[in-house]
Amino acid sequence: MPPSIRHYSPFIATACVALIALCAAASSFAQNPWEAVKKPSNQLPASIGGYSNGCLSGAEQMPLRGEGFQLVRTGRDRHYGNPYLVEFLKDFSSAVEDNNLGRLQIGDMSMARGGPFSSGHQSHQMGLDVDIWFSQDKRAARRPLSSWERDNISAIPMADTRKHVLLEKNWDPRIPSILRIASEDPRVARIFVHPTIKRKMCDISGSDNEWLRKVRPWWGHNYHFHVRLNCPPGDKNCKPQKKVRGKPCGGGLDWWFSDEFYAILNRPEPEEPEEPPEKPEMPAQCEQVLAAPAAVSERGRATVTD
Repeated sequence: MPPSIRHYSPFIATACVALIALCAAASSFAQNPWEAVKKPSNQLPASIGGYSNGCLSGAEQMPLRGEGFQLVRTGRDRHYGNPYLVEFLKDFSSAVEDNNLGRLQIGDMSMARGGPFSSGHQSHQMGLDVDIWFSQDKRAARRPLSSWERDNISAIPMADTRKHVLLEKNWDPRIPSILRIASEDPRVARIFVHPTIKRKMCDISGSDNEWLRKVRPWWGHNYHFHVRLNCPPGDKNCKPQKKVRGKPCGGGLDWWFSDEFYAILNRPEPEEPEEPPEKPEMPAQCEQVLAAPAAVSERGRATVTD
């Protein structure tokens, strides 16, 4: 190989990798235009459709850091929500800090106009869902995290999803108190956690467990809990979920430790990948949201342009 080519080969390789990544991103945006839009629409705030099939107009961006909270994984551009969610998160974080329960690390919310993700979530589509880490990084309590830290610090799992057991060595005794503050807020519809975490809290709460009714066991959720809000008052295009019924620590939890569940958990991977289900048609209003002009961002809050 000539010396000149050999000298520049690392740079050529780097350029090729960057070009491949750029092409992949362009392909992703072409397939999912919701990920290509980086600013909220200049419309009034509204959560449209359902949690797993909808969009978000007039979104508000969550500040990087505030009383009782710090954002993480900000490079994903998933820290937008209905102002109703942003207000809840500020109130919730303040209550957590006022009770000396630490500083929340807030992960994925929704994209700038909601809509479906190419990967990572089926819900989070209309600005009323948020993931919050169980673990709390000590650096986030002392100072603002750098952009590198926000995208590279790791959450600590509370459960082993393969063995389906709680990791007692990682358990943080503040978790039940934090989740109780959220659960007792009337704005909250559900909180999703790993089944072993729900069972742990049922075991230690005794008869004082009414607040656990909204805390629901679900797949994954071993390193974060997922808070889902009810539809905001007066939001006519938002489809609510049914209210949670049954005993707070009743039969629904038992299934997650049944022979039927373990059979599903341990079944072998299919030799051929299953065809993905057809995507439901999005609400008609979402086309208008996607096409609307962008709003101007001011102090982390979306405002309508002239």
